[in-house]
Amino acid sequence: MTSIHTELERTTVPPEYSDILKEPAFQDRVIKKTFEIYCRIILTVYCPLKVTGRENIPDNTSFIFCSNHNSHMDSGILMTASGLPFKNFAMIAAKDYFFDNNRKNYLNHLMNLIPIDRHADRKSVLEYLAACREFTKSGNRNLIVYPEGTRSLSGSMQVFKKGPAMISAELKLPIVPAFIKGSFDAWPKGKVFMKPSRITIRIGKPIFPRDFMCTECNEEDNFHSYKKITEELETRIRELKKAGEQNA
Repeated sequence: MTSIHTELERTTVPPEYSDILKEPAFQDRVIKKTFEIYCRIILTVYCPLKVTGRENIPDNTSFIFCSNHNSHMDSGILMTASGLPFKNFAMIAAKDYFFDNNRKNYLNHLMNLIPIDRHADRKSVLEYLAACREFTKSGNRNLIVYPEGTRSLSGSMQVFKKGPAMISAELKLPIVPAFIKGSFDAWPKGKVFMKPSRITIRIGKPIFPRDFMCTECNEEDNFHSYKKITEELETRIRELKKAGEQNA
């Protein structure tokens, strides 16, 4: 079997990802900018956001922003905390949740979404990685990926999946870990409206995939590298959580 890296080099982006890669229409640019302004106001006035560690965000390369995931607010929090324009980010989104009907499709007008099938086969994974590759290689754009895969029902962190590690390793993108506190209190899963709450985010130093990859290894060894990157990511995010508790 050929390696994922070799197959990825030959993989082109299918039409289903065309919207995320083409220049948005004027109307969509206005909608996205309005959403950005709305988020910044909410996170200044209604749910004040305190950011620690913004200096850890890379200046001259694309990166993958990864944090715990408790709320639909989290993507807006991450993008606001970065200090970068929202248009520079795409969020990895479950196809069966965000793209299953017209009501949820409107979210694609608010932010850039890259769909992924939770039960994707190898071909679908390669096409998804190719879409991430094409998005990030233009203008140092970045990805938001939640390693838990879905929002927590309790506010506690769930088991981390290897998706962010695979993207990081195959596209050679650093992962920037972060821990968000307060979004579960403000807008937990299942609630229609958010309530006022103070929110903090601690951003950690980047994780570079080259530190965990074997350049002359087989695919099975690469899967082992994904595991090591995932373990490091979870450790870093838990350390950020602990640091926040100690400074509270």
